[in-house]
Amino acid sequence: MFKNLLKSSVTIALLVITVVLLSITIEMLDNTEHNLIKENKLLKSRLEKAELAAAGAQSTSRDSEIKGPNAKYALAFTDPQNLLSIDPVGWLPENANKGGMLKSYLGSDPKGLNFLTQNGSDVSALQGYIGIGLVARHQEDTSKYRPELAFHMARTDDFLTYTFRLRDDIFWHKPTLDETNPQYKWIFEGKTCKEGHFINERCRVTAHDIVYMMDMTMNNQVAGAAPLRSYFANLKEYKALDDFTFRISFSKKTQTQDRMVRGLFPMPEFLYAYDEDGEQYDESIAGTKFEAHWYDPNTIGAGPYRFVSFDPSVKIELERDPRYPLGGNAYSKILFQIVNEDLQRVRKFKNEELHYTSLSPSQYRTEVLEAGEDSPFNNGTFGAGEFWSHTYFYIGWNNQSPLFSDKRVRNAMSHAFNADLLIKDVMMGLGQRCTGPMPAFLPQYDKTLPPIPFDLKKAESLLEQAGWIDNDGNGIREKVIEGTKTEFEFSLTIYGSSKEYKTIGDIYKEDLAKIGVKMNVQPQEWSNLLKKVDSKEFDAVTLAWVSSPDVDFRQIWHSSEADKPQSSNYISFRSEAGDKIIEELEEEFDVEKRHALAKQFHKLIYDEQPYTFFYTRQSKYYWNKELENVKAQLTRPYLNARAWYIKGE
Repeated sequence: MFKNLLKSSVTIALLVITVVLLSITIEMLDNTEHNLIKENKLLKSRLEKAELAAAGAQSTSRDSEIKGPNAKYALAFTDPQNLLSIDPVGWLPENANKGGMLKSYLGSDPKGLNFLTQNGSDVSALQGYIGIGLVARHQEDTSKYRPELAFHMARTDDFLTYTFRLRDDIFWHKPTLDETNPQYKWIFEGKTCKEGHFINERCRVTAHDIVYMMDMTMNNQVAGAAPLRSYFANLKEYKALDDFTFRISFSKKTQTQDRMVRGLFPMPEFLYAYDEDGEQYDESIAGTKFEAHWYDPNTIGAGPYRFVSFDPSVKIELERDPRYPLGGNAYSKILFQIVNEDLQRVRKFKNEELHYTSLSPSQYRTEVLEAGEDSPFNNGTFGAGEFWSHTYFYIGWNNQSPLFSDKRVRNAMSHAFNADLLIKDVMMGLGQRCTGPMPAFLPQYDKTLPPIPFDLKKAESLLEQAGWIDNDGNGIREKVIEGTKTEFEFSLTIYGSSKEYKTIGDIYKEDLAKIGVKMNVQPQEWSNLLKKVDSKEFDAVTLAWVSSPDVDFRQIWHSSEADKPQSSNYISFRSEAGDKIIEELEEEFDVEKRHALAKQFHKLIYDEQPYTFFYTRQSKYYWNKELENVKAQLTRPYLNARAWYIKGE
């Protein structure tokens, strides 16, 4: 009996302890929820104060007096925890003329117009007019960030959690569909817009649209998002705390994440999450349907200009959104003409069919260097400027190919490439040699590494060391690979609309023939070239990489990206030592140490030569003097016409 009593006592004691622990846990959860509610109430209180401050006396931020569209949120910029500040350089001067049509151009048809799945420079340029990001860099001090959709960005001390407070006056553009078609009634009546956010026939942008963008980014069915997805390996969670507060958290602190969260932008869930009849896609196929959506090839945004139409190989039209509150939209319309030939573009510019143009090296020679003083490019008829882009040009070698899997062969290819001659005679001196995976003018670029010299003897020696020898005397080197005699013959895929790259290909072909290598030049239109790159159906390809002032190597060079569909590591480069440096770089926040690690990686790539690095470009551009306030940006897109305007009569 005593034993039974003892057992019962122990059982009761354990039950009491369990109940106590459960109560403590519930109380902790209640406290967490209470703190979150308290934080959001505090935010709303501060916003109310901000509105009162904006309506009363003038408020000031840490950087400048706050006027215009950010005045409503003036209080947010007095918060020392806010990582955003007002850019003292506005888009347009107060006396800027409003109206007119900007006559711009694109060099080719975009492969697609979905801003998440397409990352070509042409689509990025369009996104700068049509879309809106959470934040953006200052125009002159690119180390600082200004508000866009978000007016407040906070970061925890451990660099693991980021919280964005969003404006409540940004609206999605109307979709480019036939509003009289009954099939699309669900869109134009706002049936899929979040409750309470369909106002004056427009759907408001909310934190849920950032969540949807992240849903599609992290969905493996969305192959086009693979390059961006590679930066979120440490993602812990993301959510909308309310309609206008977005939070994202990571399990590990990295410097790369600190930059990447600033590049997030909304995607319209009310459109892309639904089929053509307004039925929401099942979660199991949502990514597949997003990748090839029925709304394509149209696009939609919430930025300064609304997408109107896309006539392939002819034009893309945009119109000003009068409800966009952040400025930088002086023109009533923007016309992007598809002009894929340099001669045609310059002719259109001279005939005032374009407001501005850049000059290819061959055109720069014809119109400037070899033209007389009467040339409109020399006599002051046109405005003129130049800029250095964060770009490097290269030949990428498919490292999976048995021809280029050996670094001795890749080094031989670089020694056979007469880069100095090509920059001087083909690129008209508009650039400087580049030896590694970043623009040559950045501080983390290792200037001690000499450019690979043009040396056919050295190239021959390296090929022989790798086992490529012309044994049968037919002028082409061969090697037995997996029991099969293989001649050294390959194709170089080039951008077909570039006269310069056709010339480069022909010169390179002749030099390689001198050392027993047969190269075929394979011109491709831009969209076809990108398809070949995405599917890795190439031996070698000429391309360029455009980066931000902050250098990151994971997307292009990490081994984990080598086998992912449509990843940026399309040459399938793998290096354990390189991976280690990339991972160390991602976790390092000290600038000097980051530069040292970047130089280590530069040296590793220099030795491996997975690319034959060519040059960093200097670009010349000219404009019709009908345009005012013309200047190039310090970051891409360099020729961003939002800061320009057309003279008034």
